[in-house]
Amino acid sequence: MIVDVHEYGAVVNKKSNCLVIHVSAGTREISADQITEIHIWPSCNISSDALQLCMAKNIWVLFLDQYGQPQGEVLPFSGGCSPIYKRNQLILMKSPAGVELVKEFLSAKIGNRISQLKKILRNKSNGDTVLFLNTRIKRMEAELEKIKQLKACNIDEAREILQGYEGGAGRAYFESISYLLPEYMKFSQRMRNAHDIYNCVLNYLYGILYAKIKKLTYQCRLDPYIGIMHVDSYNKPTFVYDFIESQRIIGEEIAYQICVKQLIKPEDMFEDEQGRYTFSEEARKLIISKFYDKMKEEVFFKKKKVTRERRMYLELLEVAKRIGEMNHDVLAAV
Repeated sequence: MIVDVHEYGAVVNKKSNCLVIHVSAGTREISADQITEIHIWPSCNISSDALQLCMAKNIWVLFLDQYGQPQGEVLPFSGGCSPIYKRNQLILMKSPAGVELVKEFLSAKIGNRISQLKKILRNKSNGDTVLFLNTRIKRMEAELEKIKQLKACNIDEAREILQGYEGGAGRAYFESISYLLPEYMKFSQRMRNAHDIYNCVLNYLYGILYAKIKKLTYQCRLDPYIGIMHVDSYNKPTFVYDFIESQRIIGEEIAYQICVKQLIKPEDMFEDEQGRYTFSEEARKLIISKFYDKMKEEVFFKKKKVTRERRMYLELLEVAKRIGEMNHDVLAAV
């Protein structure tokens, strides 16, 4: 169960094995055994006793800003990342193995987007729409092939080239999505600080996904702050930015469905004093609900049915195993 604490002045306390949520309408007790995550919004409080219960029950506590973007988290202490994994992550930045790993992430990202567009295309009969989508898909396939064929000794040699191929494929994808949306939802480009509904919904979903992957990164004993493709920056989880490339389709499929079905309207968004757009409480609940419904969907991983969240963890675990088992002698000679 995901518990979302968002009402102004709400307080979360502990009572025996329960979390007690105090809001203006009354008090609600929830067994800690039923909770997997708790999201704390601004102007809400959680006691230290409640936090300790969350740690004992392995409940992920996520603190959000007023726009729903993760600002911090509390996780049970597990010793942090493994030194072996950390050393090997640092080596990846200077080896062909790092380039190959980044290529896999980007190839998965573009391949997932192509699959989504082809699935949409099967239900389209309008000649102009079919032509438009097919043209963009071919552009994306061409950029994907360039990524697969690229050879480099380290990521510094390949970074700008890969970013160029990725950017070309990304423009073709978002042109397709904008073309398919209702007229009032169309957008000119993919933007982080956006005013249109689609980009705002997608940014919100990406934020949840970033936090989820960061949590899984710790569970796999990797260091979320040692990236390969993304340049190291203070307090930025650059490895999370790398791995999320292969997982972005989760947020993108949800954002497309929300917008094409017009589940969120312009009146569900408002501009604050800083000129940034955010959602109404009802719209936020809808987006969060759609995200966690998606994560519970069953998909295949190595011929076995698992939830999307489980598959994401297993994919990251495989990456961690590869990093942990790297041959130091070979890497040192590179």
